[in-house]
Amino acid sequence: MLRSVMLPADFSDECSLVLHFASGLEALGTRRVVLGHVIEASGMEGPLIATKVDRAREQLRQLAAPLAEVGLDVEVRVETGDPVQGLIGIANETHVGAVVCGSHGRGILAKLFSGSVSEQIALEANVPVMLARYDLLRTKSDPAEYARSFGRSLILPTDFSASSTRALLGTLELPARSLGTLYLLHVLEAGLTGEKKRKAEEGAEFQLRTQRKIAEDQGVTARGVIRFGDPKRAVLQEANERRATGIIVGSRGQSVFQEAVLGSTSMTLMRQASCPVMIVP
Repeated sequence: MLRSVMLPADFSDECSLVLHFASGLEALGTRRVVLGHVIEASGMEGPLIATKVDRAREQLRQLAAPLAEVGLDVEVRVETGDPVQGLIGIANETHVGAVVCGSHGRGILAKLFSGSVSEQIALEANVPVMLARYDLLRTKSDPAEYARSFGRSLILPTDFSASSTRALLGTLELPARSLGTLYLLHVLEAGLTGEKKRKAEEGAEFQLRTQRKIAEDQGVTARGVIRFGDPKRAVLQEANERRATGIIVGSRGQSVFQEAVLGSTSMTLMRQASCPVMIVP
């Protein structure tokens, strides 16, 4: 899943934070990084577009140097057009396994950037997207540590859908040395009582045992966890209690309702979780 990744680059100070973060991805099995940049060239003349493309390529080559120094194979790509569609296009054309972005997170900035490029990519990309909040990356002198420790205490919310299964299988593709404990979290409705509650718990326990066995057959320590209530709050609470170093969540459920819940949950996690979040379509 992370053997090859695409990093959007806009040459901002925040972009440098993500590049520092990405320098730690080697610990998660990353070998190839594509630095992508999109120029909005609407209304520009051909010669000006060519000049901007050449300048962007040179800037990307300069950004690539630190990643190459840690042993990553780096290539640069520049396109013109809509930023979101252009970056998704680069990811598709270069056949990367995932996209790695920074995000603005919660608070005032979250409101200002609620339609940010990173969030739109997470919603529309057909490959997994890993997001790390800029304010989170600023808390460490070495942001790469967030990438290196991503799998140490990993939360995987699951509704047992195909998307959740893909998230699990993708997790098991990470190097065994990078994985500590995998917490498989299923959230049930808070209002369940009596026989309905018992059956729901029994069904969830059975499914979690199956997923635990899949993980343990690959040598990964896994634990099943059942919570009740709002999925967003439950995942954030679990992450805080476990001091999670990473969260991997599917974005599409078994039904229209579940897909809406998962989509809402993944958006909340990317803005509020105290660790990097991987969203799997």
